[in-house]
Amino acid sequence: MYERPKRFKGFSLIELLVAMSVLAILLAIAIPGYKDYMIRANKSAVKAVMLEVSSRQEQFLMTTGAYGTLTQLTYTVPAEVSAVFDITLTTGTNSGSSITALQGLPTFTITASGKSGTIQAGHPAAGASTQLSINQFGLKLPLNEW
Repeated sequence: MYERPKRFKGFSLIELLVAMSVLAILLAIAIPGYKDYMIRANKSAVKAVMLEVSSRQEQFLMTTGAYGTLTQLTYTVPAEVSAVFDITLTTGTNSGSSITALQGLPTFTITASGKSGTIQAGHPAAGASTQLSINQFGLKLPLNEW
């Protein structure tokens, strides 16, 4: 009598290799897209923080006649933003203007650049021409980032 060979249950090596190859291709497409999405989302979050601080600065100016620090504004940068961005708030008085009426007026500048070692490193890069900034006039630089 003829006896049928026993069939093994499970996946063959070829089937596993094909499945892993398909998974690797999907991941190669998805991971860069997700990274770009996270960079854009983080930029939106830091812009919202900068606009909030700018708004609080104007309220503080109306009350005190000067711009304040983050502590004086009673504002804490959210942890998810401060984890990936270096945010700097600089206040002072305008002394370099050639327009006499502007000299001595209070000024502020909020800047943000991506922290090195994070997903935001270089997005925007640290440096005066590439980091996000907003000042007392509402000037947002660089224009192509806003």
